[in-house]
Amino acid sequence: MSLRVVSGWTELWEALAASPVSVSLREATWAYPALETIHLIGIAILVGPIMIFDMRILGLRGHLPVAATHELLLPWVWIGFGLNAVSGLLLFASDAAEFAANPAFAAKMALIALAGLNAVFFQWRYRELVAAAALRGSLAEPAVPAGAKGQAAISILIWLCVVAAGRLIAYTG
Repeated sequence: MSLRVVSGWTELWEALAASPVSVSLREATWAYPALETIHLIGIAILVGPIMIFDMRILGLRGHLPVAATHELLLPWVWIGFGLNAVSGLLLFASDAAEFAANPAFAAKMALIALAGLNAVFFQWRYRELVAAAALRGSLAEPAVPAGAKGQAAISILIWLCVVAAGRLIAYTG
C-alpha cells in the first residue's frame, strides 16, 4: 500500500482496512477466529474481576476487605484490558470502515469510555475506602458509602451493556 493523504474518516478507515495486516487478517483462515477467541478471553478476564469487585462494594460476599479485593483483582483487570485493546484494535482493523459505521460498535466504544470514566471517578472519590485496610494494617474498614454502592451498580449495568453491544455488532450495521 502506498502512502497517500487521507482526507476524511471514511478514507482513513478504508486505508486501514487495505493495509497488509488487515488484509492478512481477512485472508488467513484462522486469524480472525483466533482474535475473536482472544477477545472473548480478554472480556472474561476484564469483566469478571470488575463484577466481583462491584458486587463486593454492593455488600455481596464481603469476606475480604475492599482494599484486599481491589489489590487482588486489579492486575487481572489490566491484563484483560490489554488483551482486549490489542485484539480489539486488530479486529477493528480487519474491516475498519464497516465497524466504524456500525451503531452497535459506536455504542460499545461509548460505553467503554463511560465505564472508564466511572472507574476513574470511583478511584478518585473513594480512594480512602480502597486503601483503608492497607493504611491501618488491619482488616477493619469503614462502611461503604451509598454513593460507592450506586457507582458499583452503575458499573455492573454499563459492563453488561458493553458485552451486549459487542454481541450486537455482528447483527447490525
